[in-house]
Amino acid sequence: MREDEIISEVWRNRQDYAAEHHQNLHEIVGDLEARQRSPFSRVVDLRTPRSTPKVPSGEASVQGS
Repeated sequence: MREDEIISEVWRNRQDYAAEHHQNLHEIVGDLEARQRSPFSRVVDLRTPRSTPKVPSGEASVQGS
């Protein structure tokens, strides 16, 4: 089986990140929590429902035309 370059890169990055924190789960979690608290954090919270766009009446029934 051929090695997938993208998967290999993801695993390398994961191993490097874990090594930066001495393979210590508490350090890794602490770093991730600190990153999440950052005002520049790009973490997405999927637990909160997203608002759905309002469709003006009359347009919703026009399908297949």
